[in-house]
Amino acid sequence: FEVEQEWVEEIERENCFKIDKELGGAPPQLRSAYSLWIVDAADGWQVVDSYELDEDEIGMTMRVMTLTDFLAEPGSNVEISEDELESKLFITVGTGIVDKDGEDVASKGRVLLFEIKRSTDRSALQAAELNFVYEKRLFHGPVTSLTCLASDGKNRLIIGAGADVNIEQWGNDKLTQVGFFRATMHVLDIKLFKNFFILSDAYDSLYFLVWRESDKSLTLLAKDYDPIPVYCAGILSRGGSLDFICHDDRQNLQFFQYAPGDPAARGGNKLVCRADFHLGSQTTDITSHFCRSSLVINSATPSSTLAALKQQDTFFGKAEDDQRLAVTFGTTDGGYGAVVPLSEPIYWRLTALQSVLVNALESDCALSHRAWRLYRRTPRRGGCRSNDRKKGVIDGDLVMQYADLSRAEQEDLASAIGSTVDLVLDNLLELRCSTMVL
Repeated sequence: FEVEQEWVEEIERENCFKIDKELGGAPPQLRSAYSLWIVDAADGWQVVDSYELDEDEIGMTMRVMTLTDFLAEPGSNVEISEDELESKLFITVGTGIVDKDGEDVASKGRVLLFEIKRSTDRSALQAAELNFVYEKRLFHGPVTSLTCLASDGKNRLIIGAGADVNIEQWGNDKLTQVGFFRATMHVLDIKLFKNFFILSDAYDSLYFLVWRESDKSLTLLAKDYDPIPVYCAGILSRGGSLDFICHDDRQNLQFFQYAPGDPAARGGNKLVCRADFHLGSQTTDITSHFCRSSLVINSATPSSTLAALKQQDTFFGKAEDDQRLAVTFGTTDGGYGAVVPLSEPIYWRLTALQSVLVNALESDCALSHRAWRLYRRTPRRGGCRSNDRKKGVIDGDLVMQYADLSRAEQEDLASAIGSTVDLVLDNLLELRCSTMVL
């Protein structure tokens, strides 16, 4: 026993039981830090200046916009003319803060305002510098959308954070809330058309709002009552007609219209679905662009060509086909697409062409092209959309294959729909030019 005790004491003297704290334990937790960069493209894309966000803070959205500097506080009786109001250019950043304790605490957000200070001295090391101006913390949720509202010559900031939409105005070196609206779950995207709003809710489809400058109120005009997760929305226009397009979690495109006189609108409180289409790809943003004629887009001098066309034809640019807004989008699998509004004669002509092309062309793997483009219902419980599909959308990928056919096949298909080859090709050319953005 004494021998063993001496052996233990000998081991203790040699520090054999010393604990190395660097070995074992939990693996290190990686910390990712987001930052805002100013990059000089003329100098090899060098980072000129940067601003690092806080720990556990994620950059969600960023916009460059001009905000009006209001000198008077909201609600005051001081009247200031529009000529006395000044505007400032800001870089607005919306962030989301995830607490280190996980989902036990709801996420929050911040709105950051920056100005760019440019150096006039060429010998200076930095050509531009980020100047932090103001921050506002929001407890409704992460800031997922930032937009500029221009109304009566005044620019305000629209913030989408969680289920809330706040209208903020800049004045006295701070943001002040002047209006708000609360959606159902979570606002993913905000699109503006003049003073009208389209909100994309992550759980409850679309909301159609209007901003009234007289009483500074944000009022709900109509909404879609189907519980559809909408990822993004856009605006289509042709003449005096205005339509809304949205993309949902089932990779569908739906087209809605605000029609208070329609019986399906429930007295004007419901957005009426006019068409639907299965895209088959996921997208997260839809952008509107102005459709240009093939006479202008194929010209080397579009400005002089447009002036010559207006001089030759006084009605050029006043027809509904000359006043169209189309939408473009990119997909998560690397694709690019566009949706273009068509006049009624062209629509019915291309619809007839699509019907004959489905039967004339060979389908891949003997799959039905019509079944592929049908609307997919949401599997969520409570979906009130019936199985009645609206359709009403022409597949551009299919009808464009008409131009690749032989002349004899083109004549046979054109005669089958009661048209001519030249007329069909002219419609396809206008359709292709309407999708061009650059």
